[in-house]
Amino acid sequence: MAAQSLVLPEAPAIPGLRFRHFGGEADFPDIAAVINASNAADLNRERFTVEKLAHAFAHPVHWDPRRDCLLVEVDGALVGYAYTEWREEYAGDCLHLIRLHLVPEWRGRGLELAMHCHIERRAREVAAGVGVPGARHVFAGLVPETWGARTAMLVARGYPAVRHFFDMERSLDGELPTAPLPAGIEIRPVLPEHSRPIWEATLEAFRDHWSNMPPDEEDFQAWLKSPERDPSLWVVAWDRDQVAGGAINMVHDDEQSERGATGWVDDLFVRCPWRKQGLGRALLVGSLRLFKARGLATAGLNVDAENLTGALRLYERVGFRVYRHMVAYDKPM
Repeated sequence: MAAQSLVLPEAPAIPGLRFRHFGGEADFPDIAAVINASNAADLNRERFTVEKLAHAFAHPVHWDPRRDCLLVEVDGALVGYAYTEWREEYAGDCLHLIRLHLVPEWRGRGLELAMHCHIERRAREVAAGVGVPGARHVFAGLVPETWGARTAMLVARGYPAVRHFFDMERSLDGELPTAPLPAGIEIRPVLPEHSRPIWEATLEAFRDHWSNMPPDEEDFQAWLKSPERDPSLWVVAWDRDQVAGGAINMVHDDEQSERGATGWVDDLFVRCPWRKQGLGRALLVGSLRLFKARGLATAGLNVDAENLTGALRLYERVGFRVYRHMVAYDKPM
């Protein structure tokens, strides 16, 4: 059955424009194409596949694919995709994340406003039934600096910029830096029974990071079953029976770029008792060497510009350079 059309009061006057909900698995190829075109316009190296979308829709955490998504068509062709999901912070506040994707040729024509307002309204509906009584509910979005029309729309709606993030990369050509492991620490292959302790170690390490949110069992199961999960790419450090730190790595394929696939350091973490000993650098350098051994030419990662552990300085010293800037905006409901 075709998804029912939606009427959005902020819709611009574009012939053939239609808004609708998610209609089922048949939408996956078009959604992936829209996300990839939107990402490419903003220098985002990540590419989505039908398999990756199917996994996300099959394991939704704090969002409802049938009610929380918005699809935008012009003359029957999908040009935009948006959705909202909510997360409860350790402080008890609820963040309602607003995710927008729009192909570049349709940006700046008023669709950003229409899509955003619809997702805001849906997030308000969700907020009425989630979180602890008296919780503070906040709209939040992460916007690439290259998407000027969306930035202008958010500022006009009273969203202040609250945080800055960078995507960074470095070539794997030539000699790579060296970094010895601290005494008593060893890197071990990841076994299936290591999944839970590694997961719990990442949670502990990131708990003091900005806007970090307590996950639940649904998050763990979604992470465990992710099609991008490849433990053979991980570099995990142990101190006897304790996970001291790790680099949770993956590969971002980019068939549209001459650079090809990028080795991506998705999470680099060191637990508090093992910080300030050079372990973070050793894990990062170990990841670079692993990527190069796999035949990859480029490594990349994302960093909070104001990370309390000094991650940005570490990445710069290891040769990473910024190529993409994102800004976090939020506003209380």
